[in-house]
Amino acid sequence: MDNKTRIAELLREQEKSVLERQINYYDPYPYQIEFHNDTEKFRCLRAANRIGKTHSGGAELSYHATGLYPDWWQGRRFTRPVKAICGGKNNEKTRDIIQAALFGDPTNVNAWGTGWIPKKLIGRAMRKPGVPDAKYHVLVKHVSGGYSKISMLAYDMGKETWMAHKADVNWLDEEPPEDILSQAVRSIIDTGGIIYMTFTPENGTTGVVKMVQDQWSMHEAGWRDVVGDDFIIDTASLHYEFKTKHTRKGKRGHLTKDKITDAIKAMMPHEIKMRAEGIPLLGTGLVFPYSEASITYDAFDLPSHWPRIAGIDFGYTHHTAVVWMVHDPDTDVLYIYDAVKINKREINEIAPFLNARPSLWVPIAWPHDGNKNFGMGGSIQKQYRDYGINLLDDHFTNPPKDNQIEGAGGIQIMPGIVEMANRFNDGRLKVASHLFEWLEEFRNYHHKDNKIVDRDDDLMAATRYAVQSVRFAEKENATPVYKSTNQDSAGWMSA
Repeated sequence: MDNKTRIAELLREQEKSVLERQINYYDPYPYQIEFHNDTEKFRCLRAANRIGKTHSGGAELSYHATGLYPDWWQGRRFTRPVKAICGGKNNEKTRDIIQAALFGDPTNVNAWGTGWIPKKLIGRAMRKPGVPDAKYHVLVKHVSGGYSKISMLAYDMGKETWMAHKADVNWLDEEPPEDILSQAVRSIIDTGGIIYMTFTPENGTTGVVKMVQDQWSMHEAGWRDVVGDDFIIDTASLHYEFKTKHTRKGKRGHLTKDKITDAIKAMMPHEIKMRAEGIPLLGTGLVFPYSEASITYDAFDLPSHWPRIAGIDFGYTHHTAVVWMVHDPDTDVLYIYDAVKINKREINEIAPFLNARPSLWVPIAWPHDGNKNFGMGGSIQKQYRDYGINLLDDHFTNPPKDNQIEGAGGIQIMPGIVEMANRFNDGRLKVASHLFEWLEEFRNYHHKDNKIVDRDDDLMAATRYAVQSVRFAEKENATPVYKSTNQDSAGWMSA
């Protein structure tokens, strides 16, 4: 064997050795050390996304199961093998998050033993029936002799399953239902053990969240606790100042300005505090919490070379709404310049009203329910086309992702809401200040119990269709998408 081959082999062996001894390389942040060193029986780490809360939970369980506590450890210790329970929302998440953290990627047979539990200390493992690649119970050798037992449950297995277990250590990853929490607490009462929860409060201030906040030892952590540089994030919806944080061994934090900026772009404004700071959602509030001054503009002459697009929300038992906008391709700003809301009228009343608007030639994005038949005239979209309304060829879909075909983006609401929020946030979506009806809907567009209230939201829906269809915007001299066969030269239906 030549030297290069031998060196390569030694490097592979070293890498394998490191992967199989992850417990030796845990390098906690100050917030994690504080959480671990808390000796209270009931502890909770309420944390933001992407900061290492599950990392913390898995590392701690590995110390208790093996007895291999680090020199900085001042928290509870077990000098004997323990019975440990850990649980997640369902069997799949328990496998893919908790099991992966403790024992390695469950989908890769060669990864067994590359999690927090050293491979050489892993004993027998029992499969979980009906869940591919999932383990139910795993034995782990303790330094005092004998084996600890780690049982991986799931909240959706039901309280009866949890009732059958007693534990020295109970780790709950993410918020459990009240009945599961009750059984988890009972599991440690007779043993005098400990229970800890690591979670992001995505469901708001629920009964479980309020109880642990009031009665448990609470620890909180957010993005500010794990950043690797000094920077400021300043947008219309938030202002954050970040200062560099270091791990115990001096490593700079893992979150950067670019990572945080990208993460915010995928969030609704009302979610940001929860995902960035671990603060529970209030459950009720505005979908777009922006001041009207920050999103409005005074009307001006729109350049004819800027392409235009519109969106329509068909009305049956509610209003029909249409919103028109123009796209400045140089700045990527969308300007809403016209909007109309028509109350509960038949198509033969609505179409002439729309034809009288000055933007008859603008292509209009329409929802998939336009393919439903309505009355004796065929589908809704066909009847509108027969009156000369310039609908796009196919119903609305969100923009496809890279390498996807047109139409693959689906019709889900949230991608459009997030896109609108992002544009409001950085000034790329503006509405003319004289569109009072649109602004009234905007002011009242809200969510309750973490769900958007779909009432009196017709203009908001039409706006979403248009914003997500800007790829189909056309200039004024473009040929209409659809030419009516049932109208006179003025654009009105023939008698």
